[in-house]
Amino acid sequence: MLTTACGSREPAPARSPQPADSPPRVFVDAMLIDMHPDDVTRLAGKSFDEIAADTGVRVLSGTHVLATDDATAEIAITRGERLLPLQRALPPQTESDRDEHDFRFEVRPRLVEPDAVHLRVVLELDGRPTHPQHVFSSSAIVRNRHFVPFRTDFPAHGERLVMLLVRPEILRDQEDWRRFLERRRSRLRDAGPFRSTTTSTGTGRPASRALVRAPQ
Repeated sequence: MLTTACGSREPAPARSPQPADSPPRVFVDAMLIDMHPDDVTRLAGKSFDEIAADTGVRVLSGTHVLATDDATAEIAITRGERLLPLQRALPPQTESDRDEHDFRFEVRPRLVEPDAVHLRVVLELDGRPTHPQHVFSSSAIVRNRHFVPFRTDFPAHGERLVMLLVRPEILRDQEDWRRFLERRRSRLRDAGPFRSTTTSTGTGRPASRALVRAPQ
């Protein structure tokens, strides 16, 4: 099952989309950031919103995916957000193409304990024509509604490093969905300014919405 969703500020549905007899699902929040390695310990115990508001953190991208237990889900986006530093100078005629990046996030969650999920993640970034394709993959066991930081090998500015933060939320039944939807509504009400852009994947998949924190 493939479900793609990305950071919309539209109101959450009033009812759960999951029938009572459906297998558990996992809502996976992901955020790509860069920061100085000395500041990584500051992430502990913070929410994604608190991390995004940290002056030492630069948010490169935010997305989320709804996946069925033990099934792979992905989101693919083509958009004009510079996610990696330029590796070479560009002639004037290619200046308009410099910020085109393909972004693909894939996750396969598997419930291994009542309150924990094994996450296998793949992140691909392709910044043509200025960057080669970068692929990162890893896995970890994560507690429900906690995040795990993955240190990627993507190039960053200066001494900073690029990290992928992934946070799962287990949705087993209607009550889990009710609490989840209420938290999402509350989070959207309290969120700071974001700008969203509608983009096409260019791969036959449905168009998706990219979420990027607006410049302060």
